[in-house]
Amino acid sequence: EERDGFLTSTRHRIEAAVKTNGGFPGIMVAHSMGNVIFRYFLEWLRLEMRKEVLKELMERWERRKERERRQAAVQKQQDTFAGGGVRSDDHQQQKTPGWLGGVFTGIDGLMKTYFEDYLPSSPDGDGSDDHQEKSQEDEESVDAVQIAQIVELSKIEGDQKWLNWLNDHIYTYVGLSAPLLGAVNPLRAVLSGENMGLPMSDDDARTLELSFGSTNNVLPISTKLGFCDATDGLAGTDRTKLACLEELIPEIELAAKKSKQAKPGSSHADPWKQFPALKHLLKERIDWDSNFPMLQASIERCTPSEKADKAKENRPCHNRSAINFSARDAPNGFILSQFARIWKEENEPLLIKRDQLLKSYWYSETAPVGNFLNTTWDRPHIKHVVMSYGVDVPTEVGYVYGKTETIGDEKKEEEHYDEIPKVRSVIWEEEEGKLVEEIKDDGSPKSLTGTITEKIGLRSKKKPTRRVLNGTRPLGRSGDGTIPYLSLSWAHTWLLHATRAMRHSSAEYSEDSSRPDSDGTRITDKHALDEIVVSHRPKGGSEWITGVAPKEKKEDEVCVDGKDGEDLCDTGTAHPHGTKYKPSMIRYQSKGRSRSSGNEYTTAVIEAIGVEHKETTRNYDILAAVFTDVLSNMHDDFPELV
Repeated sequence: EERDGFLTSTRHRIEAAVKTNGGFPGIMVAHSMGNVIFRYFLEWLRLEMRKEVLKELMERWERRKERERRQAAVQKQQDTFAGGGVRSDDHQQQKTPGWLGGVFTGIDGLMKTYFEDYLPSSPDGDGSDDHQEKSQEDEESVDAVQIAQIVELSKIEGDQKWLNWLNDHIYTYVGLSAPLLGAVNPLRAVLSGENMGLPMSDDDARTLELSFGSTNNVLPISTKLGFCDATDGLAGTDRTKLACLEELIPEIELAAKKSKQAKPGSSHADPWKQFPALKHLLKERIDWDSNFPMLQASIERCTPSEKADKAKENRPCHNRSAINFSARDAPNGFILSQFARIWKEENEPLLIKRDQLLKSYWYSETAPVGNFLNTTWDRPHIKHVVMSYGVDVPTEVGYVYGKTETIGDEKKEEEHYDEIPKVRSVIWEEEEGKLVEEIKDDGSPKSLTGTITEKIGLRSKKKPTRRVLNGTRPLGRSGDGTIPYLSLSWAHTWLLHATRAMRHSSAEYSEDSSRPDSDGTRITDKHALDEIVVSHRPKGGSEWITGVAPKEKKEDEVCVDGKDGEDLCDTGTAHPHGTKYKPSMIRYQSKGRSRSSGNEYTTAVIEAIGVEHKETTRNYDILAAVFTDVLSNMHDDFPELV
């Protein structure tokens, strides 16, 4: 924004597009990190609106002050010619035209009530000069109070202007493959490099990635920040307009107990049955490190004799330790600091990256939008939101880094630099959420050929060792090959937005017992999950069917590998252009109505089985499903255009 005016030009382009479209709002489509940029844009725009309103209010206030000064000077001159004496009617309040006059009248009333000590005494009509002029000190105190009140007013008016702008300019937000809770792969790219399939070594790729400020935008965000009851005192942002997520759980559980007709296995007996993602996120509170360390630094310290044995027999040394890191350690730069301490690199590139991160998000004077890495993203205030992504593609979700040190090394510490941190093993989530550890480097010394192969960016032909982690399937799904399912599935919490908004009781109605929401309860007898409609589309099908898809029986499939690894189980679902054709899909939909405007809004989440991260931008079936929802909403909202 400082260099190119990117955010400002984005705003102007949207406004121009709406104007040339006859005033009809547009559709914002974002993919991958574009969703993070869109979130940043919305927060930036909100602050811009506040600044614009504040500037307007301050200009009016200055004009009013200047008018009062001129009138006071004229009055003083008239009083001087009249021989002194001030009539009480000369002190009548000056009128300010428009709505701002009422604002300042209200401010004067608040000042008299709460800031009486700051105000000068009223003239008593005795003609004394002491009651005709304010002291400079008193006037400055009154100005400071008024300015503070104007600043608070600008936030209220600015936020309303922001909401009006969104309603007028963005009709639908389509988020494809959105990393709502970030990803772990950017950490790997920074710590050890990731060539992403390009013909370069990971070391060279790391040099580039260390200079990219954008990698900080998608660092992992802990799910704990989406709740209000974090035990470590690090709960997320104050959601004054929404009920906390954890407040919805008791009523969901209670609904199942109250249902006398509940049958074992029915949705009434288990209200979470059709909503596994919400169950994992809300009830089980799954986080990045719930089943394994998101990131681990394993340190092995060997004596010279142990090092010789390790070279011969790959025998581990006795002095070993490990440091585990969670998602809470990524946004604040703690991981970068600790890795810089363990791996002493020349010029300390990880500390430079840490300082870049802190400057962008944590230092208030250089982070005008604030730190959104320290909170989860709630559903934006846009009429229709559609989130879509692929699932059940093997995705990296954790890493183990290893370092071997020699005890008693004669090299002076200040003259010795370590190599770039190396990944020893990768944790993958695979189809249906199965966790697998892939051991890439067991710590044994590499041959000269192996070292050269790694340096020039070629992959070793030796298959890494793989093992299943205790048969765990914590989420029941895997991500899209780039973004873990935990991050993608946070969109399911947006389906609860209407319920959370209805449950929250506004302070202005808290004393009105006649209102159904005066005690903080929702204005409905249904629990949160009852408001969500679930449907699915079978593999190869074209129509949506109500309810979740029946569990497929893998054992009924008889698959034979053809020549060159051809998958004979694929019955025509591979599109000739490289994308999945008619994949099985599941869709979640919810509706709500704004209590302030009465306008209806919708939220949809679409999951496509087996569709990879980049495919979502060109997969016909995903785009057709998304824009079928968009066209259906347009049909309902703009019947005059149909």
